[in-house]
Amino acid sequence: MDTHIRLLLIDDEQVEYLLIGSLLSDVFHTAYEITWLPKLEDALPEILSDNYDVILLDYQWHNGSAKDLILAARNMGAKVPILVMTDEMEADVDREALSVGAADYLIKGKIDAQLLERTMRYAIERKANEIKLSELAHYDSLTGVSNRILFRDRLDHAVDLAKRGDHPFTLMYLDLDGFKPVNDCYGHDVGDMLIRETAQRLQGCVRLSDTVARVGGDEFTLLLDDMHSTTDMAHLAEKVIDAISAPFALAGMDITVGCSVGIAPYRPGADGESLQRQADMAMYRAKQASGNQYCFYAESMDNDARRLLQLEQELRRGLSRGEITVYYQPRIDTVTGEICGLEALARWRHPARGLLTPSDFLAVADSSGLVVDMGHQILDIVCRDVQTLKQVGLGDLLMSVNLSRRQLRDDNLTEQVIATLDRHGLRGSQLEFELPENAVMGDVALATEALGTLAITGASFSLDDFGSGMSSLATLQRLPFSRVKIDRQLVSGITQDRDQHALVMAVIQLAHSLKLSTVAEGVETAEQLKRLRELGCDEVQGFWLGSPQPMADILRLLQVDTASLEV
Repeated sequence: MDTHIRLLLIDDEQVEYLLIGSLLSDVFHTAYEITWLPKLEDALPEILSDNYDVILLDYQWHNGSAKDLILAARNMGAKVPILVMTDEMEADVDREALSVGAADYLIKGKIDAQLLERTMRYAIERKANEIKLSELAHYDSLTGVSNRILFRDRLDHAVDLAKRGDHPFTLMYLDLDGFKPVNDCYGHDVGDMLIRETAQRLQGCVRLSDTVARVGGDEFTLLLDDMHSTTDMAHLAEKVIDAISAPFALAGMDITVGCSVGIAPYRPGADGESLQRQADMAMYRAKQASGNQYCFYAESMDNDARRLLQLEQELRRGLSRGEITVYYQPRIDTVTGEICGLEALARWRHPARGLLTPSDFLAVADSSGLVVDMGHQILDIVCRDVQTLKQVGLGDLLMSVNLSRRQLRDDNLTEQVIATLDRHGLRGSQLEFELPENAVMGDVALATEALGTLAITGASFSLDDFGSGMSSLATLQRLPFSRVKIDRQLVSGITQDRDQHALVMAVIQLAHSLKLSTVAEGVETAEQLKRLRELGCDEVQGFWLGSPQPMADILRLLQVDTASLEV
């Protein structure tokens, strides 16, 4: 129980001040400090200050409106409860005062010390509880900064101020680079510590008038008041990136992450939703540029977004209409010169743009999630083509199908593969699934779980784009890969660059030491093929050996002749 309560009495009659003081003097367990304010026009700044615990306001004034005062105090976020005193003859006024934000009311002439003290104390306790509930609703429980609800409210308020006059502001949207691996490797407790420390560092980068908000798992926004210089924006973005990039001392470890920052200055006519979308787009553009960078929003991003949205809608229709088809690129055995496998590559027969390759649509398919449905359709086509090959006595060829990280997250992946194999009467051993190195190393736990489940189908696995990232030896040993595909960028320089030649040789030797077969991608010349064969590479594929072709052409190629390695 508080033993010292500060009361502000707003009343134009001194006699009320003396009466209230007399009543409270009879309360022995609490010391009441009473401040008398006889002018209504001076009251609002006092109510909004932190100088009082409770307000006692006369509701009848000849000049001015107590109702307007209470409403203004509520709209401006006053934290102190306001009690009103009314005349007995005006009961309707009591209800009016409560409707605009008064905490309670007292009827003059019927106030005694016990009633006055109890009413004030209950009002103070209720207001304190309201504030706690408001904090739970508007502040992030982990970090203590504003949450998405409060951020959006402040963003809309900033937009309103900017529209009314020259009150510019800037919105920054940022996302941590490398947060998920920290969470996966060290656990959620360390991840939570990292998020809390990030919020503190962000608050240290901005002014008290600015807002830091956590709007997602590792996503934050900065609402920057009165900022219109692009130079100032850039300097602050650099300050934020430097602050977040410094090592975090967490649980006895030094942990380093980065962040990508998108910047969207307010522009006339913009609303809160569009500004948030613009800052978000700019942030993703910064992340695509390898991260730990900032990027200003540009109108071209909107054009790109509209173009991608249209492409996504067209792809969705294309999937429903069966416009996705499969071309196959032969894989050649470097010793026998025979075709030993076929890699299935998606093609889209676009009704207006003709035949599209994955570079035209795969990014949209992956980001939208359509790649999952597309993967099911491709697998069905591949299994159908395996049956075609079996009919001409060529059913032993290994068919290689690509999987993305998004597909690995599909809980129904293994079930769909088994159902497709059963529908076509095939064994899983006729399939090989290719996973890009960045998908595996970006989420080793996901890859381990997905491949462990998918292995029950009997399919084999290859690691694609090997050498383009940072695959660990331990990961290669733990996952059930049977072959690695050497990244085409390494292969392209094998005849001109001594270092790349040595690197390809090391990759082949490492793979063989792990009992993994090797495939070189992107073979474009006879000289490249010769070097790869000298280094002991097991298989090769590329345009020099055979371009991707529809199954009808592949059948003719297989039936007429096998590939030759004469150089």
